[in-house]
Amino acid sequence: MISDDPPEEAYGIVLIADGRIIAGIPDISDNKDEVESLTRLLNELKVEPCHFEDVVEDYLTDFTI
Repeated sequence: MISDDPPEEAYGIVLIADGRIIAGIPDISDNKDEVESLTRLLNELKVEPCHFEDVVEDYLTDFTI
């Protein structure tokens, strides 16, 4: 069934290197603060591009500090 309700806002994250988007994950969460926290963590840890998606997945599923 198609709903007339507007879609909920969801936030994603992109990986930018040398001014280019090289990876992205849309619709991570509808919680902007959570996505901003994840972004800060990725930047602080200087996560390599090859690990970007894995770290985001771990953060969302079972990551604890």
